[in-house]
Amino acid sequence: MSDTRRKRRTDSGVPDECPAFTLHKAFVEKEKREELAQACRTAAIGCLECKNVVIRSLIQLLTPYWEKRKKFEKKPHLVWDILEEGNRKARRLAQKTMEEVRASLGF
Repeated sequence: MSDTRRKRRTDSGVPDECPAFTLHKAFVEKEKREELAQACRTAAIGCLECKNVVIRSLIQLLTPYWEKRKKFEKKPHLVWDILEEGNRKARRLAQKTMEEVRASLGF
Protein backbone atom coordinates (compact mmCIF):
# COMPACT_ATOMS: atom_id res chain seq x y z
CA MET A 1 0.00 0.00 0.00
CA SER A 2 1.19 3.49 -0.77
CA ASP A 3 0.03 7.05 -0.40
CA THR A 4 -3.31 6.88 -2.23
CA ARG A 5 -3.04 10.53 -3.26
CA ARG A 6 -0.03 9.77 -5.45
CA LYS A 7 -1.83 8.67 -8.59
CA ARG A 8 1.17 9.55 -10.78
CA ARG A 9 4.90 9.56 -10.18
CA THR A 10 4.90 13.36 -10.51
CA ASP A 11 2.31 13.83 -7.73
CA SER A 12 3.70 14.91 -4.37
CA GLY A 13 3.12 12.65 -1.39
CA VAL A 14 2.33 12.90 2.30
CA PRO A 15 4.74 10.51 4.05
CA ASP A 16 3.11 10.91 7.48
CA GLU A 17 -0.12 9.50 6.09
CA CYS A 18 1.43 6.78 3.92
CA PRO A 19 1.04 3.24 5.30
CA ALA A 20 4.31 2.14 3.70
CA PHE A 21 6.23 5.04 5.24
CA THR A 22 5.27 3.75 8.70
CA LEU A 23 7.80 0.97 8.12
CA HIS A 24 10.49 3.58 7.56
CA LYS A 25 9.86 4.93 11.05
CA ALA A 26 10.70 1.51 12.47
CA PHE A 27 13.48 0.30 10.19
CA VAL A 28 15.25 3.21 8.48
CA GLU A 29 17.70 5.55 10.20
CA LYS A 30 16.34 9.01 10.95
CA GLU A 31 18.57 10.97 8.58
CA LYS A 32 17.73 8.75 5.61
CA ARG A 33 14.05 8.73 6.57
CA GLU A 34 13.91 12.54 6.60
CA GLU A 35 15.64 12.65 3.22
CA LEU A 36 13.08 10.21 1.79
CA ALA A 37 10.15 12.14 3.29
CA GLN A 38 11.34 15.34 1.63
CA ALA A 39 11.85 13.54 -1.69
CA CYS A 40 8.34 12.12 -1.43
CA ARG A 41 6.79 15.50 -0.68
CA THR A 42 8.46 17.01 -3.76
CA ALA A 43 7.89 13.97 -6.01
CA ALA A 44 11.66 13.58 -6.40
CA ILE A 45 11.20 9.83 -5.84
CA GLY A 46 8.36 7.44 -6.51
CA CYS A 47 6.69 5.00 -4.14
CA LEU A 48 8.65 2.01 -5.47
CA GLU A 49 11.97 3.75 -4.86
CA CYS A 50 10.84 4.61 -1.35
CA LYS A 51 9.74 1.04 -0.65
CA ASN A 52 13.02 -0.36 -1.95
CA VAL A 53 14.88 1.57 0.76
CA VAL A 54 12.84 -0.02 3.54
CA ILE A 55 13.13 -3.45 1.90
CA ARG A 56 16.93 -3.16 1.85
CA SER A 57 16.91 -2.09 5.51
CA LEU A 58 14.76 -5.07 6.46
CA ILE A 59 16.97 -7.48 4.54
CA GLN A 60 20.05 -6.07 6.27
CA LEU A 61 18.35 -6.42 9.66
CA LEU A 62 17.08 -9.96 9.06
CA THR A 63 20.09 -11.50 7.29
CA PRO A 64 21.97 -12.44 10.50
CA TYR A 65 18.85 -14.21 11.80
CA TRP A 66 18.41 -16.08 8.52
CA GLU A 67 22.03 -17.20 8.65
CA LYS A 68 21.68 -18.36 12.25
CA ARG A 69 18.50 -20.23 11.33
CA LYS A 70 20.36 -22.12 8.58
CA LYS A 71 22.82 -23.42 11.19
CA PHE A 72 19.98 -24.68 13.36
CA GLU A 73 18.25 -26.32 10.39
CA LYS A 74 21.30 -28.54 10.03
CA LYS A 75 21.26 -29.45 13.75
CA PRO A 76 17.64 -29.83 14.92
CA HIS A 77 18.75 -31.79 17.99
CA LEU A 78 20.56 -28.64 19.17
CA VAL A 79 17.29 -26.71 19.08
CA TRP A 80 15.63 -29.36 21.24
CA ASP A 81 18.55 -29.28 23.69
CA ILE A 82 18.23 -25.49 23.99
CA LEU A 83 14.47 -25.75 24.56
CA GLU A 84 14.89 -28.48 27.19
CA GLU A 85 17.52 -26.47 29.07
CA GLY A 86 15.21 -23.44 28.99
CA ASN A 87 12.41 -25.61 30.39
CA ARG A 88 14.63 -26.79 33.25
CA LYS A 89 15.62 -23.22 34.14
CA ALA A 90 12.03 -21.97 33.96
CA ARG A 91 10.79 -24.88 36.07
CA ARG A 92 13.39 -24.19 38.80
CA LEU A 93 12.48 -20.50 38.86
CA ALA A 94 8.75 -21.25 38.94
CA GLN A 95 9.22 -23.71 41.82
CA LYS A 96 11.19 -21.13 43.81
CA THR A 97 8.54 -18.49 43.13
CA MET A 98 5.76 -20.83 44.22
CA GLU A 99 7.65 -21.66 47.43
CA GLU A 100 7.85 -17.92 48.17
CA VAL A 101 4.13 -17.49 47.41
CA ARG A 102 3.17 -20.40 49.67
CA ALA A 103 5.38 -19.06 52.47
CA SER A 104 3.83 -15.59 52.13
CA LEU A 105 0.34 -17.05 52.28
CA GLY A 106 1.21 -19.30 55.21
CA PHE A 107 0.71 -22.62 53.43
